[in-house]
Amino acid sequence: MSITVSGKHDLEIRILELEQMQIQQMAELKSSAADIVDSITPANLLKSALKDVVQSPDLRNNAINTAIGIGAGLLGGKLFVGKSKNILKRITGSAVQFLITNIVRKKIPGLQKNNPDQSHEN
Repeated sequence: MSITVSGKHDLEIRILELEQMQIQQMAELKSSAADIVDSITPANLLKSALKDVVQSPDLRNNAINTAIGIGAGLLGGKLFVGKSKNILKRITGSAVQFLITNIVRKKIPGLQKNNPDQSHEN
C-alpha cells in the first residue's frame, strides 16, 4: 500500500492516521490478551474439560466407569479397614481399595456389552 505524500500537510494527516491505527491495534491487542488470560484460568480450563467429557461418549463412559470403580474401591477399603488404627491394616486396606477400583473399572465395559441398553425395554 503505497501512499504518496506531497506536502507537509499531507504528511501530518498521514501521521495522525497512523497514530489512530496504532491506538486501535493496541486496544485490540490488549483485548485479545485479556481474553486469552481469562480463558486459561483454572475454572475455565476445568469447565472446558468437563464440556469435552460430556460431549464425548467414550470419555463420558470412561469417566463414569472410573467413578464407579473409585466408589467401589473406597467402599471395599472402608469395609476392610473399618475404624482400625493399625497401620498395617490401613496399608492393606489401601491396597485392597486400589485392587477393587481397578477390577471394577476394567469389568464394567464387559458387563455393559453383555447387558445392552435397557432403556428400550422399559
